Amino acid sequence: MKKILTLFTILTSVILFTNCEKNDDTPAITEINYVGLESDFQVGVDPNGSATEEVTIATSQTSSSDRTFNLAVDTDLTTADPSAYSVPASVTVPANSNIGTFNIEVIGPNVDPSGLDILAIGFTSEDDNLSVSDPISLNLKQVCPVNELTLEIIFDSYPEEIYWIFYDDAGNFEEESAPSAWGAYTGLTGGITQTFCIPDGTYTFEIYDFYSDGICCNYGQGSYSLTGGGNVYASGGNYGAGEATTFTLGD
Repeated sequence: MKKILTLFTILTSVILFTNCEKNDDTPAITEINYVGLESDFQVGVDPNGSATEEVTIATSQTSSSDRTFNLAVDTDLTTADPSAYSVPASVTVPANSNIGTFNIEVIGPNVDPSGLDILAIGFTSEDDNLSVSDPISLNLKQVCPVNELTLEIIFDSYPEEIYWIFYDDAGNFEEESAPSAWGAYTGLTGGITQTFCIPDGTYTFEIYDFYSDGICCNYGQGSYSLTGGGNVYASGGNYGAGEATTFTLGD
């Protein structure tokens, strides 16, 4: 309801502005042919799943028959990868109504974890008598529905020596630094930050060093931490050849 009210507010403002500025050549309010999209909003999606979101449009006029308006992704404004979304080619406003809706699909694994992805959708029309709103900009963001954990590693002088693995209490693999174990961070400097979306359960995080000297002390002050929801589940740097930490998420 809030989206529809916002859309009608914008639509009414356009109509009133046109009416206030009208002269003898300006059409009456009832003659204005306008179609608009609701205001911008965010679409949250499970990083491992997909989400369907409804978008509302409104017109200044009604018709005794269905009306179809063509849609297109504005590639100049869109930053999201095309694999991260699906947008229909058109939207229909039913007869005797000035409200229409269409659904977009967002594919979580293909959304950039940075949270900066934008999907811009606008109308396309060859009708010179139809005025259209600016495109709507949707912020596509991965939103973990369960437990979001953040792994941060600050490298020492030999990041290629670091290897880590993350698995549940049944021994099922969850994540790891690289399938080939060593060398995931070869040539990198500074550090990395990675997020995981993990269901409730008991997990073990293991981290190793190829030369068995950890990352804290001999070749720069490196460290690591695995955190989530204000809790520190694993951390350190002076772990020699390696260490393992087991913890439980949820009740």
